[in-house]
Amino acid sequence: MVKRITWLGALIVLTFSLSSCGTQQSSASSEPISYKDMKSMVIDILKTEDAQKALQESASAASGNNGTSLRSLSVQDQEQVRLAVKETLVAPEYSKVIEKLMTDPRFAGEFAKAVNKQNKQIHKDLLKDPTYQKDLIQVMKSPEMDKMILEVLQSTQYRKQTMSLMQESMQNPLFRLEILDLLKKAVQEELKPKPDEKVTKQKEGGDKSGEGEGGGEGEGGGEGEGGGEGDSGMSDQGG
Repeated sequence: MVKRITWLGALIVLTFSLSSCGTQQSSASSEPISYKDMKSMVIDILKTEDAQKALQESASAASGNNGTSLRSLSVQDQEQVRLAVKETLVAPEYSKVIEKLMTDPRFAGEFAKAVNKQNKQIHKDLLKDPTYQKDLIQVMKSPEMDKMILEVLQSTQYRKQTMSLMQESMQNPLFRLEILDLLKKAVQEELKPKPDEKVTKQKEGGDKSGEGEGGGEGEGGGEGEGGGEGDSGMSDQGG
């Protein structure tokens, strides 16, 4: 802001000097330029592209210098700022104010975006910690956690949500093709003869063939003995 005022002052001085030079060259007896004419002249100059560019450059330079000055705080100043923020966040009288701010959707959203990256990194670091992993496993194995998970899975709202997700997934052509491929593979696996079934069928076939051969031999022997007895009886009658 100070630089902008400085630029405006410089432009006014430059305009005044140019106008005074022009008046001196034109005529010594001419009247000086009035305030109204000077004002209109300055306004006309400020409306030019060069003047506007100069003002924009001065404003950007001023903002850049302010950002640099904020970043170039000393270590002591940074520590004081950190302690002040910490005391403000921890102080009981500010807890209600902070709660009110966190319930504001806009502030909560911006705050979540700001700390999202840091939160992800914290979770990653915690998952790599063996102590945290052990504690997390114990929490997941606790009866309270099992009960809570079962209640969630058995709730009507969860079932409705699951059914709606399944219906939406079935509307997707790619998901349908994947399901069909899985069903085809499952049917092909079921139709393939398993090694145990092959061995069982071979054993059953061998047992049946053995029984057939034994039966044939028994029948042949019986017929032979019957024929021998008939021949001996006929020879006795002839004698």
